[in-house]
Amino acid sequence: MPHRRFLPLLLLPLLALPVTAQDVLPEIVVQAPGEAASQAFVGDVLDSTHGKQLARWHQPLCVTLRGFTPDQEDRFTKRLQEAASIAGLHPPKAGCRPNAIVLLTNAPDLLIDRMLAQHPGIFAPAKPSEVRRKLADGGVARVWSVALTMGADGSTPDAATKGGATITSVKIAPGNATRLASATRADLFRAMVILDVKGLAGLPLDAVADHVAMRLLGQMGEAEGGRLPSILSLFQTDAGTRPLALTDWDRALLRELYTAPAGTTADRQRRQIARRLTETAGSEP
Repeated sequence: MPHRRFLPLLLLPLLALPVTAQDVLPEIVVQAPGEAASQAFVGDVLDSTHGKQLARWHQPLCVTLRGFTPDQEDRFTKRLQEAASIAGLHPPKAGCRPNAIVLLTNAPDLLIDRMLAQHPGIFAPAKPSEVRRKLADGGVARVWSVALTMGADGSTPDAATKGGATITSVKIAPGNATRLASATRADLFRAMVILDVKGLAGLPLDAVADHVAMRLLGQMGEAEGGRLPSILSLFQTDAGTRPLALTDWDRALLRELYTAPAGTTADRQRRQIARRLTETAGSEP
């Protein structure tokens, strides 16, 4: 198995989140629209993988936070693990080695430049230009994740690691080339979320944590505001209409992402997730 560690970070001074911890927000209940709406929602938020596979964690999510006060860190971590439990992940053990990090800063671009200059292995095997293109979007939450190609049973294919980069290849037995999708799966290996404190003013801590949880648990983008109720639209919709907690759609999406067959193609996974969302969103706790 590849050596699982998160590279050390030299961080800039970080500001604390300017919100006050609050009681758990009331659950947002929505009615499930038809399958067309489900397909649009899934296509909107799940990263396009061009026929490959949707990545997810196959180990506990162990998150470290930087830039939060101790009270905020405890509450934020609790919300992240509540979302991870919806996905069916086991809680991490005490003292676990972090595989995800959430950074809170008032200078995200400067922080990214510092990490690229001093710890480029964090982003390997991507080139600095690719990292800047991906993260220089000016968004409130900027996400970077690395996924590994694993055997469908979790075994490690031929892997070569160098300087923190993990390059994987899969050997298929003669006659089985058409079954590549069933021979592999995509495992999330490490993930990072950089939060721009300037875009968080007035937002509840729980809402930010729930949004980050969705972005960490799958390679998800921000949802278009108004398509379907989702915490993924936290930074895309007006304050009066955006959900401030995981919705039924979000919970169903997590459940279906983590129960969809891991060894099939992303297109088939997305179709199954959309179909199951139509059946389950709004009907399960």
